[in-house]
Amino acid sequence: MPQRNNIWLIAAAAIIAPFMEVLDTSIANVALPYIAGNLSSSVDEAVWVLTSYLVANAIVLPVSGWISGRIGRKRFYLTSVVLFTLGSLLCGFAPNLPVLILFRVLQGLGGGGLQPTTQAILADVFPKERIASAFTMYSVVIVLAPTLGPILGGWLSDNWGWRWIFFLNIPFGIVAYFLNRELQPETERVRLAADSIDYFGLLGIALGLGCLEYVLDRGERADWFASPVIMACAIVSGVALVLLVFHELYRSRHPILQLRMLSNRNFALANGMIFFTYFARYASTALLPEFTHGMLGYTATDSGLVLSPGSFVLLLFLPLTTWLMKRVDHRLLIASGLTVTTVAFYKLSHLSLDVDYGAIVRLRILESSGVALFLTPVSVLAFSQLKSGKNDAAASLYGLFRNLGSAIGISVVNTMLVRSVQVHRTYLAGSLTAGSPRVIERFAHASAWLRMSGGDSHSTAAVRALGLINEQLNRQATLMTYMDCFRLLMGVSVCLIPVAFFFVTRARSKP
Repeated sequence: MPQRNNIWLIAAAAIIAPFMEVLDTSIANVALPYIAGNLSSSVDEAVWVLTSYLVANAIVLPVSGWISGRIGRKRFYLTSVVLFTLGSLLCGFAPNLPVLILFRVLQGLGGGGLQPTTQAILADVFPKERIASAFTMYSVVIVLAPTLGPILGGWLSDNWGWRWIFFLNIPFGIVAYFLNRELQPETERVRLAADSIDYFGLLGIALGLGCLEYVLDRGERADWFASPVIMACAIVSGVALVLLVFHELYRSRHPILQLRMLSNRNFALANGMIFFTYFARYASTALLPEFTHGMLGYTATDSGLVLSPGSFVLLLFLPLTTWLMKRVDHRLLIASGLTVTTVAFYKLSHLSLDVDYGAIVRLRILESSGVALFLTPVSVLAFSQLKSGKNDAAASLYGLFRNLGSAIGISVVNTMLVRSVQVHRTYLAGSLTAGSPRVIERFAHASAWLRMSGGDSHSTAAVRALGLINEQLNRQATLMTYMDCFRLLMGVSVCLIPVAFFFVTRARSKP
């Protein structure tokens, strides 16, 4: 165990690289039009800049604990930092889109192990009584980086060029490498013979999770299972994951994924809860900017700024949660936080097209304050009942569930926004007939307004009036779909509240 006056330096050094890695999952989104234009490709082709990174990230994340055990956690962490920084540098100099995608894969492979490895470092170097403070610091990375990403990416692309979203990582990567080389403690390595390496597990993770991430990221753009490629990837992913689980549980002597750790009640509950809370959190993070931009006419910058106050309030609340954890039952904090987020989603599900900027910001702040109450307690309880030496494998699984929850949440609400609009439009259109008094009144008012304001002829005004009514119909159908999405997130939060009281809070009797 390092000296207590050094653990905060170790934590600060360890957090630098994963902060940049999480930032990179969102910073490139707003730069896609710039990348496509500069590299002579379509925006749809440029989306591979995002997909390639996420797929590589998803493959490395669950095996990071296994690799740490084989080569040593410190060596794996430093190697990851080097690959991520080198990948960032090469991305910045990429001459065309295929080369950029190749270097994004390298960047994703390097970044995939940073989050779980950092969490394992914190769980090991901090004593039990101070681990809540460590996880609070780590939560800052997870919360602040995705919010800053789109804002920072837009500003850099507008003022310096899209290549600077990658060059930004280089000085931080260099600092992170040298600080961690000096400060991070060494860990024991488990040496295995070549014939003991779980090659089937590695293949299963690469195929299962890689194809799954591809399906989730590209599915809606490709019309899901109407696309032969999406269908094939979904089948490969499903078969690979089923075989992977069976192999890791019953066949492998040295499994890469320590799935038997899920027999620990706290760890299993925490993984399930982090999956669904990140499902809701990231879905909400995707929905609000789309709602304000598409429905309320905000600029892209203003839509991104809707999220910022909530994230900064969350950062202010996290230290308060650490203080409360010393005085309040962790389960009560989790249930209280989920109740607050439920209220926030309930209010968001009743938004109208007349809502102002301040009201949306306040609801985001309310949601974020709820997240602050349960985020750290869930992480602490996840590791509280595990035996020593299991933190690397545990952090990998925990990161995997968090990553899958985020990806699936975004994919589900994006699909709902496309598919449910048609359902609502059909329902609304069915209640409108040519002889309906409301339709006649709206048509007459619109026609008269167009003739008076634009000088249109009677026939032209009539056609345009029908177009305005159709536009209103589409807007109302879209609004109802957003309401459905927030109701879904509210339902997720409600169902999680009783789960909080199944956690065990007493200390383990065995080391």
